[in-house]
Amino acid sequence: MPIKSSPLCSVGSNILETALQNYRLGSLKPIQFTLEKYEDLFNQILQKLIECCLPLTDQDIMLEGGNARDRAVMAVRHGLFVTAEQLFAEARLPLEYDELSSEGNLLYRSFLEQAQAYLDYCRGDFDKVYTRISEALAIDGILEEKYGYEILHIHRIQLLLNIVRTEALRMNYNRAIELAFRLLGYLGGTLEVLPFPGLWSSERVVQQRTEVVTATYAQIACEVAVILAGKNRQLAGELLANSKSYINLQTLNNYHPSVQTWFLLKQTFIDNHVDKFIEQASYFLAAGRLDTPLLWYATVVDLITICKDFNCLESELLKFEVAKDAENWQFFPASFLPLLGIQ
Repeated sequence: MPIKSSPLCSVGSNILETALQNYRLGSLKPIQFTLEKYEDLFNQILQKLIECCLPLTDQDIMLEGGNARDRAVMAVRHGLFVTAEQLFAEARLPLEYDELSSEGNLLYRSFLEQAQAYLDYCRGDFDKVYTRISEALAIDGILEEKYGYEILHIHRIQLLLNIVRTEALRMNYNRAIELAFRLLGYLGGTLEVLPFPGLWSSERVVQQRTEVVTATYAQIACEVAVILAGKNRQLAGELLANSKSYINLQTLNNYHPSVQTWFLLKQTFIDNHVDKFIEQASYFLAAGRLDTPLLWYATVVDLITICKDFNCLESELLKFEVAKDAENWQFFPASFLPLLGIQ
């Protein structure tokens, strides 16, 4: 049966056709995913400190125990929780046997607590998640202040981002979004401190490598995009309205251009400015996924949501092509599939 055009579609078919073309253009561009590179940079900085500050015996123990910890995390990702428990028990042996120096013990514990919190997160044992992350935050504070591990300031931000994810999983969306925006405001210089134990200041952020801060900033924004994806406009609007005071939208471009563009796009979507959103989303999608694929995917989700109000060839083609392409997208959240009508 041929698709009939509705009055709404007769108004928007041209911009939908452009959106379809730009979507096709952007989807062909490779992801310029740089987060792993910045994680490597973080690890390189930390490793130099370890090699400089810790005895060789500590380094050997931490390397072996770190391998067990990493295998445990991999087991968690594959749903092998019993195997993960066994590997974490193996990784904890150097602490039980008191084999490390005081400094090495602290550093080892921080990353082990963070890793085990991931197992607790996947099991839904949220009290343990909060306990472990609080412990890691306290340890990082000591390492930063007493032993000069300035790079762990970023690790503290990463730990708090894990709290954002935990709150979102518990559907405490207000708390998740508020904390995420506080982190963005802190990294962006709008907030001087964070409401958590330990010392915080803009000077501590400035001391970090710019590339690492930028990547962390984008990672937090992507988490916001994942949380808001699929939420109705009223709820999304309330969540953003309660937290936007922590950041300055006009200066976001200084920290990450794609983040600023996406936030402005999301507000246009929430305000239900249909033609304006489709037009602006079209340009955003044409640029490709760049180093923030989750922002691109979240924009696709919003575009498909709007397409459901149209009844024309362009909207049907866009929905069809996105559903076909999405199953092969790299870093595409499984939670987005139902939002695109994919079971």
